[in-house]
Amino acid sequence: MSTFLQLVQRLHREVGAAGVAPTAVTSQTGEAQRLVDWISNADLQVQNLWHDWKFLRTEFSSSNTTTAGVRTLAAPSDLARWDPETFFIQESGQDAEPAAEVVEYQEVRGEKFDTSVASRDIPYRIIIMPDNTLRFDPVPDAVYTITADYFAKPTVLAADADVSLIPDRFHESVILGQAMIYYANHESAPEIIEQGMKIYEQSLPRLESVQSPSSSFNSRYTSSGSQIQVVAQ
Repeated sequence: MSTFLQLVQRLHREVGAAGVAPTAVTSQTGEAQRLVDWISNADLQVQNLWHDWKFLRTEFSSSNTTTAGVRTLAAPSDLARWDPETFFIQESGQDAEPAAEVVEYQEVRGEKFDTSVASRDIPYRIIIMPDNTLRFDPVPDAVYTITADYFAKPTVLAADADVSLIPDRFHESVILGQAMIYYANHESAPEIIEQGMKIYEQSLPRLESVQSPSSSFNSRYTSSGSQIQVVAQ
């Protein structure tokens, strides 16, 4: 595992940057700040390649419950995208049951909804709204526990000890390789571009093979390639 600061220091060493390696990721200027930015940008670039990386999957936990008479439930603050196939509804004292139907709002926007609350109105349909909040149909008549999986937003490295969400064995390959490309583009250093691309090209397919859902990896990987971007930021 490599921290944000350790990756910046490793980048400084690998590219032979001038001066002393940064001792912190904050309050930097000039070359040192660029090294910090390149590591941060490289980490985000890889996190953003796929919305459904396994390392971005998390759980909407059992503490999330409906309120009697309230149609909606707020989304987690770090949510990027729901996994519609994973929704369960649980009544107190009963086993959790899969939601009968989960749809996007645009699929049902033309329908009229009954907003009254009747006895035993267990929601049979969950509607994912444009802002990712959840709307229930019918309106819940009681407290029901809602669980589901979702994919979180990428996180930005900010403090010295921050650690990327990307599995640690890829920190000094995928992240470092992409950061080297950013550095080399800025410095017009073709030999470092070649070195960075070699590291990145060798490591990204390995990361994708273990962190992309198996059901979609083969088709999307063969059609999209390794998504290499040789663009300075």
